[in-house]
Amino acid sequence: MARHHRHENHRGYHHEKKDHGSSTHETSSTGTDKRGDKVAASSDKYGVWKGTPTSYIGQTLQQDRSPHITLKFDDGTGKTVEANINVASTSTDTELVYWLNRTWSHPVTKTLTPLSSGFHQATTTDGTGLSLDFLRTTPALVDFSAGQVVQDSDSSDTANNILDQLEPIIKDAIAAKATVYVFGRDYGTGIDDVHMNQGNTGDYENAVGVDGALIFHYPTGDQHFEAVFLAFASQEVPTDDKTGAPAANAKALDTIAKGGSTTSSS
Repeated sequence: MARHHRHENHRGYHHEKKDHGSSTHETSSTGTDKRGDKVAASSDKYGVWKGTPTSYIGQTLQQDRSPHITLKFDDGTGKTVEANINVASTSTDTELVYWLNRTWSHPVTKTLTPLSSGFHQATTTDGTGLSLDFLRTTPALVDFSAGQVVQDSDSSDTANNILDQLEPIIKDAIAAKATVYVFGRDYGTGIDDVHMNQGNTGDYENAVGVDGALIFHYPTGDQHFEAVFLAFASQEVPTDDKTGAPAANAKALDTIAKGGSTTSSS
């Protein structure tokens, strides 16, 4: 995905004193799929990247055919890493479903907090350990019927605009210097596929145990966790246990989601 120069239409929170040069996307030799996610990188591996968020840039469909929130974070190794979070896809697949919990409780947090800063590759693909799966991790990560369907990032309806929903969470995490855990696919200089990666139809790939997520931990005060889970409204569940492709009885998420808040598991 090409870099977009900052201008007054960009929405962002720039906590650092200066721009650190070119986007890490430009240093990667990978291409992108129709949703703007990186593909075919030699370093592709799934896992979680731990760091401290420092700034972000939010795009709209007017600025990119597959807009992202680019979250920059310090991973403790002396470099700034970018997490690329979809806020819409192509013009024919713009709707997202999201689950947001600002007081999230789940056993996976006990696996996350001891991790050192940096990227950690998952060693399982069954929804345990550092492998997340929206259908197979237990207790469940999401309640599909409680998902909120949101329009693309150009929507003027604040309650139905993904940028307006995510920006307060990201801004608060940056201001508090919270710890971020980004689940997705490492392509060498950043992390992508921070969304559900199964139940796709058409040309998109499927797999089990490699779903993305954005989790924040506030290490001071009440030490609470916040979690964001994203999927495309056209993705279908349930999925095949081996391939992650939609099962014969699968239904699209936008026909299942009824809106409301996600109920956390503890």
